[in-house]
Amino acid sequence: MAELDLSKSHEMFARAEKLVPNGIFGPRNPNFMVPGQYPCFYREGNMGHAIDVDGNEYVDFMCSFGANLLGYRHPKVDEAVREQMSRGGLMTMPMDRWVELAEYLTDNTPLADWVIFAKNGSDVTTWCTNAARVHTKKKKILMASGSYHGFHSWCVPITTGVPNEHHSGVVNFEYNNIKSLQKAVDKYKDELAAIILTPMRHEVFSDIELPVDGFYDEVRKLCDEHNIVFILDDIRCCYRLQFEGSSEYFGAKPDLVTIGKGMANGYPISVAYGTEKMFPAAKQVYFSGTHFYSAQPMAAALCTLEIIRTEGVIDKVRELGEKLRDGMIEVAESNGQKIKWSGPPAIPFMTIEGDSGFQWSRAFCGEMIKRGIFLHPHHNWFICAGHTEDDINKTVEAADAGFKVVKGLQ
Repeated sequence: MAELDLSKSHEMFARAEKLVPNGIFGPRNPNFMVPGQYPCFYREGNMGHAIDVDGNEYVDFMCSFGANLLGYRHPKVDEAVREQMSRGGLMTMPMDRWVELAEYLTDNTPLADWVIFAKNGSDVTTWCTNAARVHTKKKKILMASGSYHGFHSWCVPITTGVPNEHHSGVVNFEYNNIKSLQKAVDKYKDELAAIILTPMRHEVFSDIELPVDGFYDEVRKLCDEHNIVFILDDIRCCYRLQFEGSSEYFGAKPDLVTIGKGMANGYPISVAYGTEKMFPAAKQVYFSGTHFYSAQPMAAALCTLEIIRTEGVIDKVRELGEKLRDGMIEVAESNGQKIKWSGPPAIPFMTIEGDSGFQWSRAFCGEMIKRGIFLHPHHNWFICAGHTEDDINKTVEAADAGFKVVKGLQ
């Protein structure tokens, strides 16, 4: 199959590199995928599909890295935003959506006795660590080695330009290893303000790892015994697994929770919520940002959440994810390939047995992108309600060619 025409995309990226450091920030940089084979810029999106600036169309299984749960340009959500814009968006004082969304979340989320609003996951994970310090009057944060909790100095994985002392308040343990967790708590219990965890382990270059039986029970037990706050960073997973929260899905009992991706279908908003016992500390931690008060993302969230709650979205993405998993495993086996399919159906990832350096994954994804399927070789994928069974069938059909290319490299 011929290579994609990506000439306009590459030309735009060259222009961007002259004006923006590295051209595009972070994991969206095309060099983090398969250099030269991926589009650099999109022109438009519609439900589960995206069209790049050269006019190539893709079934997009990255869903703006999880932010789109209903699909690009969902008509009901965009109409709710247009209605809000007709009245105003960011104004001197918060608009009525502020209270409406706070009430909606606390009414529909078992652990949410109160909420705060922001824009990014980093905003609210950092705020939660500060609230935990106020509550416990201790300083250190315990997190799993390699976990991603944002780009702020205390947790950013790439530490160029970050003074060592910014990380001095963080200690690590091995995710899902109860003995490692107990050892870390025993050593630092008098200093630990919080344990922060993602609902499941979903780092780049790794299979997704679900929590083992008893893991969250032990986290809760240790927190109760030693006056430690349990923070669940649910930014990535929220609303793809269970409407009431990933904590309910996995049986965790955190004190503070952060959510963001998926809750407003791509409009910029993040939230932290917590239990009643954390409310006094929450009131003491300063928090503000000019755009935290913008009403359009809140209108989008109110609409998106009600669609998720009432229209079977979580069931749909699970069923589509199961169909994708079953089809990919079958076509891999038919090509003599052993793959590992990890994660819940709505948030899957695939690795190829024996592919220690991800070269085969890059070759596979490079073949898929030529056939109009946007997958990431190193980062987990996402299913959205804008995807269709035809999209899944097309993906499985394309995978046959992808696995044949991998077989030729072995």
